[in-house]
Amino acid sequence: MIADTDGSDFHPTWSPDGTRLAFFSSLGGRANLYAVRADGSDLRQITFGDWIDKAPAWSPNGEWIAFSSDRAGGFDLYLVRSDGTDTRRLTNHPEDDKLPAWSPDGTRLAFATVRGGNTDVRLLNIETGAETRLTDHARYDCYPSWSPDGESLAFASDRDGDFDIYRLNLKTNQLTLLTKNDLDDAFPSWSPDGSKILYQTETEEGKWAVAWMNADGTGAARLTRSDGWDTKPVWRPGALAVDLQQYKLFYWSLLKRRSD
Repeated sequence: MIADTDGSDFHPTWSPDGTRLAFFSSLGGRANLYAVRADGSDLRQITFGDWIDKAPAWSPNGEWIAFSSDRAGGFDLYLVRSDGTDTRRLTNHPEDDKLPAWSPDGTRLAFATVRGGNTDVRLLNIETGAETRLTDHARYDCYPSWSPDGESLAFASDRDGDFDIYRLNLKTNQLTLLTKNDLDDAFPSWSPDGSKILYQTETEEGKWAVAWMNADGTGAARLTRSDGWDTKPVWRPGALAVDLQQYKLFYWSLLKRRSD
């Protein structure tokens, strides 16, 4: 256990140097952003307010944390410096924008958004504010994750009846189904060397476990077997080895609650 607070803690994201984790917590009665060292010390609160701030994502240069907040009504995307100063609003839409993911070059955010009743994946150019729609489906497309080379996005969708992981080539627009089973798979997380994808997978007992696969969808294997809910796996920066024993990964273990 890294963070041991009096609240429920969700959605960890590594700083690019791998020394700190940001997450959101219900500590204090509302959801705000916090950061803690990888050894569990130096817990700091980043955002403050009587609203819900969630789904933090640390920028590649370490200066900013993107997140989703309902502080102005519906959920929109915001930026805050990693020291908690200089909060900036990025999107302004009557429906929800959530789950931001930084491009490797730090110029764009992929995110899940509800527009016209559909939940799809879009890109946001941080400098210009321009948006590009990447998916257009009546079902739920969410949880985007960038490949390290910035050429592909992995995401989860229930367009085939249950949640599976898909890979979208941003240059060719080719969509590839990576997982296919009767249980739900979600929250893909690309390894720093691009060879593997971590994800959470539903167990036959109806809980969540952490699994991984090759980036082409082959070699899927379950990694965790616990009595709780193991969710939202993320790779620690600098983990480049292909051997499982050398990989540095982190997952959030929940006993009864789930949240995005």
